[in-house]
Amino acid sequence: METLYSKLYDKYTKLKVKKASEIEQLSLDQEQKFKTYVSAADELIGYLTSEKDMLHAQLGDLRQEIASIRSAKDEEQQKYEMMLLEEKEKNKQLSKEIEKLQRKDFASRDIQSPRSPLSTSNSTKRKRLVMHENENENENEVVDKDNNNNFISGVFHDDATQPKCCRPRLGGTGNAASDSSSNCCVFQELVECLVELKFSIETSSDDNIQITAVHESSGYTFSLEWVKNNRPGEDEMTMMYRVSSLGTFERVAPEWMRDVMLFSKSMLSVFFKRLSVYFKSS
Repeated sequence: METLYSKLYDKYTKLKVKKASEIEQLSLDQEQKFKTYVSAADELIGYLTSEKDMLHAQLGDLRQEIASIRSAKDEEQQKYEMMLLEEKEKNKQLSKEIEKLQRKDFASRDIQSPRSPLSTSNSTKRKRLVMHENENENENEVVDKDNNNNFISGVFHDDATQPKCCRPRLGGTGNAASDSSSNCCVFQELVECLVELKFSIETSSDDNIQITAVHESSGYTFSLEWVKNNRPGEDEMTMMYRVSSLGTFERVAPEWMRDVMLFSKSMLSVFFKRLSVYFKSS
């Protein structure tokens, strides 16, 4: 019996040692796997940390660059705003100076007793009529056409002595005798169609050529006259604008249409362009 117990105890001891050895080996394997996982996790964490630091550094650089660009743009905007304000102030002062010079130049002229458009046009017509009656060579007819504030006069040559650009107006009756009084220059008629104005040429009291323009639909009438410019460094001749009648534009006409203006030949196109825009808007 004692021998049996001894054998059982030895067997138990061997099984216990074997089981303990297996458990220890399993623990060692698990510990090794855990260490491997921890090492891999540490490497990944280190890589992600370095990437994070690099991205933070790039983000900081981008923020500094954006701040620098924004600061430069703000300074540039302030600079342009200051330049714009300076230009506006210069233009304002220049406009005042031009207006002052125009008024001074106009006031210095002999305009103490200006004649009305009616008396001027009538005296001019009489003067031309007498001159052409004395000459009696190339001119044969004087046509006077008065309609309220529109005063248009002209002297027409015989068909034999007229230049090729002169012909009866469009829309004539076809009768040479009746249409001879409505002859005009082709170029004049073309310009009249372009700017919606009717033109006539007169001679002022100081023998200067004066162009009278009439806007037929409104009755707006003004004159353009060449005047001598005594200021050095500028055009020798300057155009003077003077309104005779505003017609139906009396209450709505802008200030520049009411004033007397002096401008050079190069500004004529700008003047008629502003007139055309105003006619279309009205």
